[in-house]
Amino acid sequence: MVEGLLKLAEGRELNDDELFALDLYHRASAQAIELFMVPSTAQVLRRLDDLPRYGVIIRLFSARVQVALPARYFARWARRLHDFGFTPEDAAVLALATFGTNESGAILGTESVATFDQPMIQNWTARQPAIRQRLTAMQKNLPSPYCDAPLPQVQRPEYISV
Repeated sequence: MVEGLLKLAEGRELNDDELFALDLYHRASAQAIELFMVPSTAQVLRRLDDLPRYGVIIRLFSARVQVALPARYFARWARRLHDFGFTPEDAAVLALATFGTNESGAILGTESVATFDQPMIQNWTARQPAIRQRLTAMQKNLPSPYCDAPLPQVQRPEYISV
């Protein structure tokens, strides 16, 4: 999304992935749907914020997109997702989508994960029944609201309905 916003501001041609990402950004903005980024992305953007080429775009993006923060049970769920063959980074993203919150702690999890990472999408889709079973077993011993945290959809941005 950020690269697409930058190219748009500079009048450069966007590739399909950037167009799809910006379309999701626009659709979510138009409907006041909350968007989140992972903490590692926020860290990279903070480092680039001082560069003249990026600062305005990063501030525009950051004003509209929140940082998903690990909530209770995030680490346990990330470890279990790693057992399903996800990279540690992908497992963390997926765990944030289930056991993540915003700065005020007002939400738990997200409905969707937008990604262009086809192996992650395929693994999530193929392993969905086993992942759901593992989460259900884990949730039996968790207090509310954690016992009700749903699994997100994991899709390319153009397939996410807002």
